[in-house]
Amino acid sequence: MMKLINWIGDWTEKFDHRIAIVLFLVNFFLVFAIFLPNLSDINPWDEAAYVSGGQKLMDGGAFPAYAGNPLTSVFFGLTYLPFRTSPYWMVQSISLARVLLFSLLWIGTYLVGRELSDFAPPKIALGIFFVTPLAIEMLRFPSDPLFASFAALSLWQLLKYKHSGNRKHIILSSSFMGLAALARNDGLSLFMIFILLVLLLSLRRRDLWRSLLCSLTPFFILVGGYILLYGLATGDFSSGTMERTYQNFESGQQVVYSGEGDFSPVIESRLEAQRLFGTAEENQNSVFKAIRRNPQEYIRRLIAATKGLPQLFLHAYGIRFALILFLLAFRGVVELARRKEVVLILILILWPMHLLTGFVITLFRTGHLQFPYYVVFALSSIGLFAILSNLRSRIEIGWLTLFLAGSCVYGILDNKLAIFYGAAVFLLSLWILYLYQSQIGQQLKASMFLLLLCAGIIIRGEFPSPKIRTLGSDPKEQAVTFMMETFPSDATIAAGAPGVVWAAKMGYAGLASGDVPREQTSQEFLQWLGDQGIEAIYVDHDLYIVLPVLWNLIEPQIGNGLERVFEVDRGNYQILIFKP
Repeated sequence: MMKLINWIGDWTEKFDHRIAIVLFLVNFFLVFAIFLPNLSDINPWDEAAYVSGGQKLMDGGAFPAYAGNPLTSVFFGLTYLPFRTSPYWMVQSISLARVLLFSLLWIGTYLVGRELSDFAPPKIALGIFFVTPLAIEMLRFPSDPLFASFAALSLWQLLKYKHSGNRKHIILSSSFMGLAALARNDGLSLFMIFILLVLLLSLRRRDLWRSLLCSLTPFFILVGGYILLYGLATGDFSSGTMERTYQNFESGQQVVYSGEGDFSPVIESRLEAQRLFGTAEENQNSVFKAIRRNPQEYIRRLIAATKGLPQLFLHAYGIRFALILFLLAFRGVVELARRKEVVLILILILWPMHLLTGFVITLFRTGHLQFPYYVVFALSSIGLFAILSNLRSRIEIGWLTLFLAGSCVYGILDNKLAIFYGAAVFLLSLWILYLYQSQIGQQLKASMFLLLLCAGIIIRGEFPSPKIRTLGSDPKEQAVTFMMETFPSDATIAAGAPGVVWAAKMGYAGLASGDVPREQTSQEFLQWLGDQGIEAIYVDHDLYIVLPVLWNLIEPQIGNGLERVFEVDRGNYQILIFKP
């Protein structure tokens, strides 16, 4: 066994540049099932919204405002084109998009890691990417990986400028930052940090004004140019960012809202925010004006959001990995400090600080914390390589043992056995390496990487089960086919979530909306639906489970004012039309 480990370790040392391709191909194969979703596997809100935006862009020229993440619409428009005539275009488009986004995430990790190869081989960052389940979760919110990938490419070029002083890298970094900002509005706050870092690097080189011009111009051409062109086409020159930010501020009320109502907690929390802080119109879409109206409530939200961050971080990077990644990233910072790489530490620590804007709206989700995944993996790889290089030190193995043993105890006491499992396997692997390093062979570090990669796979757990996708077998896909064959293309369909309706390329009337009347009789609600020009109602769990108060108004009318014309899976999926 040791001879096999030595041989593989020797191969990885000699052909280090090929490890990236091998790891990518193996990882691609192991997660291949996520590239073959059926419609029921797709996020019916964010993911469906972006791919539908791409379809509307290509079929009707409907460009979104800047706040609508236009690059994401363009991206999905391009993945839509090969399948535009297929009734299953949405799942096929998302399949292609997920392959491309997964590849971009991998490329971002590799390129940032390569620029830090003086401190750790890039294969270590790729190994961390390989064993963590982060990519699978990110792909369900497609603007997240698109933004994160371009932000990673921007950091890659900024690091190249730090190393070479060539201003072309600032131009490329600014261009990638502009694309990131077109993918998500978060790029605006990250751009401020980018400018700060360019100023820091250019001052050291006494090249301030030219560097500043190179950093500003590409970004403003891309972002400002889009806003200008959109304004010329529509007459609306506003970015829409303030409006979207205010909507997110209202949604941030969820962090303290108890959800005691009988409707959607998301809608109810926004209504609660309007009661406590005033409406968007009253505050002119200014979050700060809203906060000044009720600072005590905002502080309550802020405290709750802050308390929830550790748990979110655990879930963002995998509960089995998060504490280990924190440990390795901290060790990476210590290693950079030991080498007096102060500027590099500032770059890697300041880069994720755009996430602090989440405290303003008190809204965080796991995807937000995953944005700087490439920074976390880069610092973790530096820390892991430093540990492996210094593993003969009793001090090194001693403090690692204390931290990991403490994590094991915490996992048991707090009933977080996943944390215990991850820390225990990692601790065991380190002690095996420490005790048997003299027997592993000359290619010690390469063999260590191989052994720790195997340990990471064990910690990770199961990969998605392989699947053979049969389009049209999924109940939601059957509903889409029925809609396309039954209703005109301009029909308006009411539903609890928009995914299936958009997949049928029809108009969506959202029942999960604050202006939907609930204080009515069943007959009155049916009359209201008819007055809105709705031709049919699509029913699935997003209606009868998420919005039970509305389902209780609709269900009594089946057989009276409504007729069931489609039903599969024992009534879990239905389509209702108005009786003539």
